[in-house]
Amino acid sequence: MLGPMVSEIRSPGIAVLFAQAGFDFFLIDMEHSCFTTETMSDMILAARAAGISPIVRAATRTSSEHLSKPLDSGAEGLLIPQIQTREDVEKIVRWCRYFPIGERGMALSRQHTFFVASNPVETMSQLNEEILIALQIEHRDAIERLPEILSVPGIDVAFVGPADLSTSLGKPGQSEDPKVIDAIHRVVKVSKTHGITPGIHTDSLKAAKYWIREGMQMIGFYTDIKLILEICKNSVKELRTSIEEMEGKEGFDVR
Repeated sequence: MLGPMVSEIRSPGIAVLFAQAGFDFFLIDMEHSCFTTETMSDMILAARAAGISPIVRAATRTSSEHLSKPLDSGAEGLLIPQIQTREDVEKIVRWCRYFPIGERGMALSRQHTFFVASNPVETMSQLNEEILIALQIEHRDAIERLPEILSVPGIDVAFVGPADLSTSLGKPGQSEDPKVIDAIHRVVKVSKTHGITPGIHTDSLKAAKYWIREGMQMIGFYTDIKLILEICKNSVKELRTSIEEMEGKEGFDVR
């Protein structure tokens, strides 16, 4: 599964653009962006209409409100940051899953059911099956406690955040350091042992290809910022080089 992260472009149209590009999902970043709840909700609705899965990176792991609102708006999954303990995970499952698995509050006739929930028991059971819960593994404590963290029922994905993980391991910005690479490989291994899908955010084609070969199955690919900036910078550089080459030819003036 491939999908970028959105943290700057506020238009719901970004969901349609990513669907047209062929991505499977995209991440709406509520942790580091300035998005409001209304902006998030509009993006989710556009994504569901366009046939691409909207997954929200929650603002925090410590509040049920920040987890339930994206789900009630129709998010097909959550990416929950800064996981460190089994207790964190148990709270998340309790807040995100309906009875009998958890204690998520009932507000069934909302955007996530397209405002129709005829049978509450069937609706809650279906949503418990459909909602994807991904834990962001980005702290050394999470790496050390990985077996107990991933043994909590109700979790689907262990998703590595390389930037924060490298910092937590004392190697800030060094995502290719052997210590960081070993920690990420541990996530792949332990995830598969527990029947959990391993995932990772990547910021280059090289990194994405490498981690796919190493067993990662959910690939966060770039951000809206990096996709736009990289294409623009490469295009401008190529055009300016072409202009310089043309101007260097005798008698040629591009003006």
